Amino acid sequence: MFRELGTALEEAQVRFLDDKLQAREFAGFFAPRLQFLLQQLHVHHHIEDDHYFPIFRRADPRLVRGFDMLDCDHQALGTAIQSCVTTANEFLGSLDGSKDASRRTAEAYGQCASVLLKGLTRHLDDEEDLIVPLILDRGEQELGVGH
Repeated sequence: MFRELGTALEEAQVRFLDDKLQAREFAGFFAPRLQFLLQQLHVHHHIEDDHYFPIFRRADPRLVRGFDMLDCDHQALGTAIQSCVTTANEFLGSLDGSKDASRRTAEAYGQCASVLLKGLTRHLDDEEDLIVPLILDRGEQELGVGH
């Protein structure tokens, strides 16, 4: 979901910059989806930090270093999220202003979003590389992460 939503937001921003979406139409699409993405990332990271990562660390001590790296990713992603929030708010606030101002703030947001999405994609891939083999080997029930 994070990858798909990030891509949809990037595509909408490009359409706006290419004058294929009007400012209000763009804002109506963009703002709630960005807010949802960022809220879900926050929840996702807290669940991992508070629940899943401690379980996985105990399950296989050889993976502790990998989970430490994922924790560091969470901190870096948190910084990127804050930058995205700031630039997105500036961008959305500029939509009623001049075309140049909204283009400039859209580009600034796009740079922050690109950093966030690249980091997030790498982080998700790394999570899957660590977690999926462990779950396949031990099973969700044995690990205590089954539904």
